[in-house]
Amino acid sequence: MKDDVGVPASCPVCRARFRGSAQCSRCGADLSALMGLAAQAYRLRQSARQLLKQGHCQAALASAQAAQRLHRTPEGSLLNVVCTTAADPSSGQPQGPA
Repeated sequence: MKDDVGVPASCPVCRARFRGSAQCSRCGADLSALMGLAAQAYRLRQSARQLLKQGHCQAALASAQAAQRLHRTPEGSLLNVVCTTAADPSSGQPQGPA
C-alpha cells in the first residue's frame, strides 16, 4: 500500500508500518534514501502530467518511464499507458488485417 506521494507504507527490512520518519520505528533502518527515490519519482510523474497538458507527449512518456524505474506504482503504470498512447495513438488501437 502506498500513500499520496507513493512512499512505501512499510519498512523494506522488517515490514513495520511507515510512520513518516526517516528511520524505521521498529528496526532502525535508514529509510531516507527510499523516501528520496519515491519523492523523485513523484516529481517526475508531476512533470509528465504537466508535459502531457502542454502537448509534449514524448517528453511526458520519458518522464513517466523514468519515474517507474525509480519507484513502481499502480498510478505510475496507468500514467505510463496514457503517455504511451498520447505519444503514439496507434499503440492503443487494435491492428486490422494486413
